[in-house]
Amino acid sequence: MSFPLVLLQPGVRNESQDTELTTVKLTPNAHSQFQTRFVIPKQGSILDSNSALVWNVSWDGFDLTKVGYEKVVLKQFSGGLNSILRARFYIGGREIFSSQDVGHLIHIKRLAADPDYQDEMIDKEIGSNHSFYIDGEGQVVQGQDAFTLGGPSLRYSRPLGSYSSIPTSDKSIQCSILLSDIFSALESLSLPMQLDQMRLEIDWETGWNENITVLSEGDGNGGQDPISAARQSFSIQNPVLLLDYLTFNEDLRAGLAQTLQDGATLPYVHTSMSSKILPSQATDTTRTDDVLLALQGKLLMKMYVSHRFSDVINGTTEAYQLFNGRCRSQRGLDMSYNLFINDLALHDLPVDSETQQYSFLEMTHQGPVSLLPGCFEYNETFGDAPDEAVDFLAGEFAVGGQELPTTVANSQGVDATQIKDGLQGTQSYIGFDLSKYDEGSRVVPANAGYRVGSSAVILRLTQTSKGANVPETAPKTVQVFSEEVRFLTVRGGIVDTMEA
Repeated sequence: MSFPLVLLQPGVRNESQDTELTTVKLTPNAHSQFQTRFVIPKQGSILDSNSALVWNVSWDGFDLTKVGYEKVVLKQFSGGLNSILRARFYIGGREIFSSQDVGHLIHIKRLAADPDYQDEMIDKEIGSNHSFYIDGEGQVVQGQDAFTLGGPSLRYSRPLGSYSSIPTSDKSIQCSILLSDIFSALESLSLPMQLDQMRLEIDWETGWNENITVLSEGDGNGGQDPISAARQSFSIQNPVLLLDYLTFNEDLRAGLAQTLQDGATLPYVHTSMSSKILPSQATDTTRTDDVLLALQGKLLMKMYVSHRFSDVINGTTEAYQLFNGRCRSQRGLDMSYNLFINDLALHDLPVDSETQQYSFLEMTHQGPVSLLPGCFEYNETFGDAPDEAVDFLAGEFAVGGQELPTTVANSQGVDATQIKDGLQGTQSYIGFDLSKYDEGSRVVPANAGYRVGSSAVILRLTQTSKGANVPETAPKTVQVFSEEVRFLTVRGGIVDTMEA
C-alpha cells in the first residue's frame, strides 16, 4: 500500500486558518406573546447572515387523552411562518432594517424551492406539508405524516401539541428560519461587530384562527362539541437565536476597523410592503381596480403580489382561510393584470392567462415554482363537493394516521369540500421582475433595477363576479412586496441608511 507523497513530507504540519467560526445560543432579553427582544453581544469580527431564529409553537389546550379524535395542525403550506409578523433590526438605537409580514414574505420566496427540499426540509423546519401522491382516481391527495402524536414513532408528526422543556414529552413544533430570510438586506451584507449595540425585535401573531387549522374535534362521549374557547390557546415558546460569528486574524481585523473608520457605502435590497382592500363588487359584473403604490423615486428590483378573497363570507370563515391563513393568493374569475411604471405598461398586453402568470412568477423567482398541483389556477368548483371526473384535487388527506374527512366515532371536522377549497387555487401569486443580472444570472444590488420617476406605480387588476355571497363579490385584500435598492453607510462607526 502506498501513501500520497505529501503525507510523507516532514515539513507538512497543521496550519492556522484566517477565519474562525463560532456559534452562540442566545436567549431573549425580553419575551411575551406579542414581542421578543434580543440584544446581540459583541463577539468575533462579523455576524454571519446564516444565523438563525428558532422558536416553538404550542397548543396550550392540548389533551393527550384526545389524540384519537382531535387533530390540530399548523397552516398547510406555510406552517409556523404565520406566527411571525414583523421584525426590526437596530444598530446604536437606530432602526436599520425592518420587515413587514415576515412569515408571508418568506413563504412567497420559498415557492421556488425544489419539491424534495420543500417536503424533506422546509416541512420539518416550519411544520408545513408539501407532500402528495396520486390516488386510484387520478386525483392529488396530500401525503401522510407519522401515525400518532402520542406514540413512539420516530417519523415526523405534524399534529400540534403542547410545549415542554423536557424533550421526551415536548409535543410542540419547533420552527427555524435564517436571519437572511427575515431581512433581505442580510442576503448581501454581513454586519461587523465593531458597530454600536445591535438589537433584534420580533413581533408575533398568536391569533388562533391565523395559525391553527382544526381538522378533527369532538368530546369523545358521543357529542359533537367543538374545541372550547378556553382550549383555543396558541403560544410562542422558547425563542432563541443561533448566532454565527466569524473571527478574522489580526491583519483582517485591522483592515476592517480602518474601513469602518474611513467610511463605506454598501448597496443592499430592502423589501417594503403595501396593502389595499378592494371594495365589494356588484354581482355578475366585470370591474377594474387600480392600486396606487407609493414607490416614487425608488430603484425597484422585484415585486410579489398576493390577492386574497375575504376570510369571512356571509358570516362563515371560508376553507381557504382555515387552511392557509394570510399566506395565500387567489386568482379571481377572468382575472387580468398589469403594472404601470413611469406611465408605461410593464407588459405589452394585460396578463390574462394562468400560464402567463405562472411563467412571469418563475422569472421573478429565477427558477421553477413548485406548487401542489391544483393550487395555482382559479377554483371553478368553489363550494361544490369534489368529483374525480371534474376536480384534480381530492377532498381528502391523512394526518396523524387519521383519514380526513374523519370516520372516527364521536368526532367532527373538515369535510371533503372544505379540504378541496382550502387547497385549490390558494397559491396563485403574481410576480414582476425588474432586476438586472450579471453574467452569473444573480441579482446584484449595485447593478440595480428599474428607476421609478415621480409618478406612482400602479397595479391594475380586472376580474369578474359571478354570484351573491361568493368570494368574487366580497372585498379583497391586495398585498404587494417590493424589493428596492438602498445603501448602508458606515463612517466613524456610525451606521445609517439612504435611498439609492
